[in-house]
Amino acid sequence: MNASDAGFLTHLEALRQVLWRSVAAVGVLLVPGFFAAPEVLGFLVRFTCPPDFKLNYFTPMEPLIVQLKLGLFLAVVAAMPVILRQAARFVAPALYEHERRAAGRAVAAATLLFLAGAAVGLFLVVPLMMKFSAAYASESLAPVIGIGSFVNLVGLLALSFGVMFQLPVVMVLLVRCGVVEVGTLKRSRPLAVTVIFILAALLTPPDVVSQLLLGVPTWLLFEAALLVAARCSPRNPPPEESPPARSAVPERTAAAVAEESPENDAETALDAVYRESYRKKRRKNRRFGMINGHYRTKRGGKK
Repeated sequence: MNASDAGFLTHLEALRQVLWRSVAAVGVLLVPGFFAAPEVLGFLVRFTCPPDFKLNYFTPMEPLIVQLKLGLFLAVVAAMPVILRQAARFVAPALYEHERRAAGRAVAAATLLFLAGAAVGLFLVVPLMMKFSAAYASESLAPVIGIGSFVNLVGLLALSFGVMFQLPVVMVLLVRCGVVEVGTLKRSRPLAVTVIFILAALLTPPDVVSQLLLGVPTWLLFEAALLVAARCSPRNPPPEESPPARSAVPERTAAAVAEESPENDAETALDAVYRESYRKKRRKNRRFGMINGHYRTKRGGKK
């Protein structure tokens, strides 16, 4: 097995471990989420719907299916810190020490922003939409809302707001790791705002109110992220964290590392090859970040 094959297999093994642990966390939390789903559904109906509002179901098994779906949603939300931590662990071998510290803080910030976005979707947007829908009721027009449609709406809005609120974390991480410059993000502001509102239209129901309620806060978060990213932008990386020079020694496979250090487990050997392979690709393919402590200018030079 050559070095490239070994690097590819280490990437696959690391990805398999991350996916397995994330799925296992969701599976463990699915059981309590299933039993908590009826209470959560009752709370959502009382908080977001008009008084004396009742949901309906149209097939015999629809309540059970909806309870499973809502339980899965609760499990994903509860497991989100574990999922984000596993995602950070997957990319950690490719990061330098200062980038790892930034990634650790980003996990906590991403968790808080996801919960904040889900709360905005549940407790601000859903009540507004239900009140807007109830305004059309009359003596000749009565709303009959199914339990499945209501849960789908709640889940879609909560996940959409939670995912879109991750934009500041992604931007700050990209700037902090030297992948993109703050000036590039500022010059791309018109394109970014257009993409934000397009995603808001795709992720929300087809009404202008929910699209604006998702697009405008995300735009404001984008502007706030630019200010934070400008303060977090690295000037010169520490000398001890500079990428090592290319040597004539060939890359070692995970098996060779394990043989040289028998006291280390297989995961340590995996991380060693994974880290070197990933950093080598970063040094080769990076176009927008730092090169030898400098930034590329728009024409490709250094400043």
